[in-house]
Amino acid sequence: MKARFARPRFSLAVSLVVTLIAAAGGCAAHHELQSASSAAGPPLPAESKALLARRCGGCHAIPDPTSMSAEKWLSGVERMKKRMELPAAEWDSLAIMAQYAQAQP
Repeated sequence: MKARFARPRFSLAVSLVVTLIAAAGGCAAHHELQSASSAAGPPLPAESKALLARRCGGCHAIPDPTSMSAEKWLSGVERMKKRMELPAAEWDSLAIMAQYAQAQP
């Protein structure tokens, strides 16, 4: 009888470890999205904020293109293209948000 119950406990332990690793990865991604404060670009339009909340906010902190350089923003967009599928028009909208990025010093 003990052997039959050991397997579900093992599966539960593995699931817990995988969940913790995924959560830690999400925290690391959130930290990378933050940047040193400097002069931000123009304010982000409401439609752009809504797209970010809808497509990004479900998995990690909502990124703010005004808080990073255009290069860093576009790098993040390209990295996310490898992780998820979106309609091409939405990827284009996300890439266009680089115009709201911080001015390079």
